[in-house]
Amino acid sequence: MIDIKQLTKENLFLPDATRGAVRSLTTKQLEETGTKAIVTNTLHLLINYGADQIEKLGGIKKLMNWKGMVLTDSGGFQVFSLIHSGKWRGEVHENGAIFQSPREGNTYELTPESAIDIQMKIGGDVMVCLDDCRKTNLTREEAEISVERTIKWAERCKKHFEKEYGGTKESGKLLTCVVQGANYLDLRANCAKDLVSIGFDGYNFGGFVVNDKGELVLDEMKTVIQNTPKDKIRYAMGVGKPNDIRKAASIGYKWFDTVLVTRNARHGTLYSSNVDGEIIRIINAQYSNDLRPIDSNCDCEVCKNHSRAYIHHLLKIGEATGMTLASIHNLRYYQRLIEDLTQIG
Repeated sequence: MIDIKQLTKENLFLPDATRGAVRSLTTKQLEETGTKAIVTNTLHLLINYGADQIEKLGGIKKLMNWKGMVLTDSGGFQVFSLIHSGKWRGEVHENGAIFQSPREGNTYELTPESAIDIQMKIGGDVMVCLDDCRKTNLTREEAEISVERTIKWAERCKKHFEKEYGGTKESGKLLTCVVQGANYLDLRANCAKDLVSIGFDGYNFGGFVVNDKGELVLDEMKTVIQNTPKDKIRYAMGVGKPNDIRKAASIGYKWFDTVLVTRNARHGTLYSSNVDGEIIRIINAQYSNDLRPIDSNCDCEVCKNHSRAYIHHLLKIGEATGMTLASIHNLRYYQRLIEDLTQIG
């Protein structure tokens, strides 16, 4: 059985198991990369499987046969970003959001209370409050509305969690919230302070963590760190590239996730400490005869047993095994990065 309290003190990289799986990998292969925790997408599990069905089957961890930690997000980022961008039909309102699934056309309503109910049915270990996530280039007025709603909804989430499920004490689950405020530092600070006054097990950096140049929004990230407790989870959602993780860790963040690791793997972008910039485009012709491992410092099964040339060949011909091996390596690279950060302190 995992020790959730201990994990809250550790540096963690959480691969995205969007629909209850990290693409291309079995649960055993995932465990062998050194992964201790994953993040599932509440919205996609809701519309692709159904929270009630997952609950009947014993929860997502039993369904996956996963012994590590599971963080269930609220679905807020996906719903609101898709609605605000016009990609999904729906409406964000004071009580949450109503949206239509593009998959089967069903209409769903997501509120602070239902977000908690859905996550409880999915059965993870750490939950995330519903927040009002917006695009990056917000006006001051839009950012203020986002912050106000985020705080109000977080308070409702906590009240519902405690009233219906007995809170952390009875359920054994942790509840984290999301700090919004876009690039307005005072709004970020105020949002963080108000959420701390309500009291949560963790504080997550919400919104977009990179600017239009692809650089970390360090000023906003530092503001959140400066206004949240050191002894709680501080999660940089959506971070990211190896060097971005190092930068975020240096200012106080301990948890990270991104879809890039396995997505890049499937498309032939691999990580290696043997090259400047840490990136190898393995499908490039220069690797077709390269018998070296992807990373001579890596202890994953791929680097121990296969060459760059072999992975190049598998991905070039579209062999699924290539995607699996590339994903194993990339995930192990990230977990080794996290292990190094832990050793540094």
